[in-house]
Formats: sequence, structure tokens, C-alpha cells
Amino acid sequence: MIRIERLHYSVGNFSLQDISFHVQPGEYFVLLGPSGSGKTVLLECLCGLNRPDSGQITIGGADVTHLEPRNRGVGYLPQDYALFPDRSVARNTVYGLESDADFYRRELLGTLAFLPRLGLAACRRLAGRRLEEAVPPESARFLDMMGVRHLAGRRPGRLSGGEKQRVALARALAVRPQVLLLDEPVSALDEQTRDALCPELKRLQQNTKTTTIHVCHSLAEMLAVADRVGIIRNGGILQVGTPQEILERPRTRVVAEFVQVGNLFTARGEPGGEWTELRGPDGVRFLAPRSAIVPNGEDVSFMIRPEYIQVEKQPPSDMPPGTTRLEGTVRMLTDSGPLVRLTVQCDRDLSLQVSMGKSQYNQRRFLPGDRVHLAVAPEDVHVLDG
Repeated sequence: MIRIERLHYSVGNFSLQDISFHVQPGEYFVLLGPSGSGKTVLLECLCGLNRPDSGQITIGGADVTHLEPRNRGVGYLPQDYALFPDRSVARNTVYGLESDADFYRRELLGTLAFLPRLGLAACRRLAGRRLEEAVPPESARFLDMMGVRHLAGRRPGRLSGGEKQRVALARALAVRPQVLLLDEPVSALDEQTRDALCPELKRLQQNTKTTTIHVCHSLAEMLAVADRVGIIRNGGILQVGTPQEILERPRTRVVAEFVQVGNLFTARGEPGGEWTELRGPDGVRFLAPRSAIVPNGEDVSFMIRPEYIQVEKQPPSDMPPGTTRLEGTVRMLTDSGPLVRLTVQCDRDLSLQVSMGKSQYNQRRFLPGDRVHLAVAPEDVHVLDG
């Protein structure tokens, strides 16, 4: 559906550099990156507000690189929603349709015989206040879909943040776009409203089958909606994959740090035998799968996700071959509701983050100061590129 090939665009001291990725039809794709990484600039290239210096953008097989925004079949929801303060909710929703005289004839004025001979300006004059006061069917469908039809006569100044977001989304959908572009659609909302609206965005996208690109900087927001995700930083795409691939198998240390893997170390790699050996902090030895590409004798980065570390009050038994066993002391405990995270200081000056579900924690009841035993299986040690 969407294909971006070797896209370059410069503005001031910032540039998008050699951007290439594709989005499948009906996919919910998230562009995830920190502030200033180029997310909005790239989205504006896709919708036609920025013209690339080089490269190609295709939508539905058609080259749209140099087309005007209105000719791209794209619905765009900017970060600030950009609702017109002097228009009602109903008029904001149909804004993208108002350049079409047929819209007025069909939805507002009925089917009088003389109407087909009238141009856009005449249709607008005849519509008069009906457009302000009525809720045209083209508008009503999407206001109903977003649950805000009862607000059709209000102006944006009388809406809450969540209501504005829903109206702006209804307006973007009303033009029946091939592609929906969402720029930080829930960033201006409070946490409770964000948590409620993200599942609604996903449900709406699944119901309409609209190919969607959603820009954000929040891992939780990404996990709530994404089919696939692209990590962007300093104007370049670092990795594209499913959320699980990004979280469990980041390619580089930069990506691992951004997705907050928790346990990220540098080690001396020693390939050979059944496992790849990694000499970590203070000589602690971890084993990784033999498939891990590690230059002999050189430093590499590796990671261990906190939820993959087994922690017990007694030495665990029946562990798979190659398991690294450690002992340590619980220094800190953070209870976030469904998850509990422990910070364990190991005997050899190695600190590890360990996560577990609340029910699992309730069975063990670790407390700060407790001595614990840790186990890390080789397949849970992931070696990073570069």
C-alpha cells in the first residue's frame, strides 16, 4: 500500500536520510522515536506538506511523490488537531468534502432539477446556514463512529481534549482516505484518556481496514496499537519489525536503549564450542546461542530482558545446559500494579533488573535485603550488532 524508497529531505540543519520502508494494506504501522527524530517531518512528506529532495513515495501503486495533498487519498490528523474555531463540529467534519459541489447537491440541497447546472459557489450560497445547523449524512456517519454526534452543533472551544481528538479523527475519516496519518494523536491528552482512546483507535482501524501510520514516542502507546513498528532516530530508520521483535531482538545498542531493555552490557566475545561465551562485568560469564555473531576477542553489546531472568530464594534446579547461575541481594523493589521489578546486586558487582507478574511475586514475596538466586538461559541472551 505505502512504499518509501531512499527518501531524502532537508530543512534547516535537519535532514531525513535514505528513508526506506513499506506498509502493507490494512496495516497499523507506528513510527516510534524520541522528540526531534524526524517523525513529523516524515509524516508531512507522506501527506504532501513537504516535498522530498529525492526518493519516491508510492500509495496503492501510484507515485505520489510530487502530488498535491488533496490528490493523494490521505487523511491527516495533525498533532494539534487544527480544528477551525469558527466552525461547528459538523462543519469541521465535512471540511475535506467542501471543495466538491456534488457534496452540497447530494447531502444538503436535495435533488432539485436545476442543481446539477449550478457551480460550487452557487451551491455554497444556497446551502446557507443549513450546513451550520444540520448534520449531513456524510458527517453523521463518522461522528456516530467516534461517539460525538451529540456535539455536532458545538464549536471546538467548548470541547474537551478527548472530544477534539475524536472530532479531528472523524474529519480525517470523512474523506474516505486510502491512508490515515496520525501525528501524536493522543499526546495532548491525560493518561486516563490516552489509555481509553488507544484501544479505540485500534478497533476503528480494524473495522475500517484503513492503512494507518501513527507517530508517537511512547512504548505503551506503540504496544497498544501497532502491527509493526519502525524506530526512527536522527532522521534515519534504525529497525522495522513487529513490537515483539523490536523489544526482544533489537539490532543495535541505540534501539535497545530506546526501548528500555533493562539489562544492557558490554562483554568480550569468545566464540567456540556449543555456545558463544561472553565475559561480562567483572568477569561474569554468560553464554549465548552459537548463532550469535561475535568477533573473537572483541567487545560486543548484549542484553537480557528482565522478565526472562528466573529468580528464586533457593538455587533453581533442572535448568537447561549453558544456564548462567548467579547469587545476589535485592536492593530495590518497584511495584507498578500488574508487574513488580527487582533490582538485584550480584556478588561480583553486577546489577540486574528482574521483572515478574504480580501473581508470581505474591508466591515468593521478595523483600529488599533478601538473598536470591538468579538463572539466565543462553537463548535469553541476545547479542546486538555493532
